[in-house]
Amino acid sequence: MHDELYERLVNCFKRVFVNLDRSAIPAATHESIAEWDSIAHVTLHSLIVEEFGIDIDFEEFDEATSFSAILDLIRTRTANVQP
Repeated sequence: MHDELYERLVNCFKRVFVNLDRSAIPAATHESIAEWDSIAHVTLHSLIVEEFGIDIDFEEFDEATSFSAILDLIRTRTANVQP
């Protein structure tokens, strides 16, 4: 069973990579998806910042080139958010 952050990130990926099968998203990397170019990366960054209400420096986000790396980044950011 996946948690809410995971599911929300899957939805962000699905919005950017509309032709990517949902089951392939957890294994997605910059190298495995031809459509994951610089425009898609910027779009994904914008969607994630909006969806999760967190600030992620683009230089740091630029190094996150897989679903799992982005999920880890989101988990770190949301764990540090004070209510």
